[in-house]
Amino acid sequence: MTSTRTQPSDVAQAILLAMSYRLTAVRPTHVMQDPIRLAMVLTYATEHHGYLSDAAAELEAEVLQYAPPVDREITRGEYALILRRAAGGDDQ
Repeated sequence: MTSTRTQPSDVAQAILLAMSYRLTAVRPTHVMQDPIRLAMVLTYATEHHGYLSDAAAELEAEVLQYAPPVDREITRGEYALILRRAAGGDDQ
């Protein structure tokens, strides 16, 4: 399923911002790794819609569209900025 959405839904936006805040608050100078990104997205989607639900899987897929893979060395704090921008430009 391909989405033409240019902005995340309200729920996906909230997850992106929650991830960003968490990465900024906890070890922001440590290296960000892609497994952390994947685990965080899964955790937040599951918390919102329940374990193994179709709605959680759909939300997880949507958030992953806006949370780019970690494919270079970057800190958790730097990745948090990327997530804020993906959520709609909130880089405060």
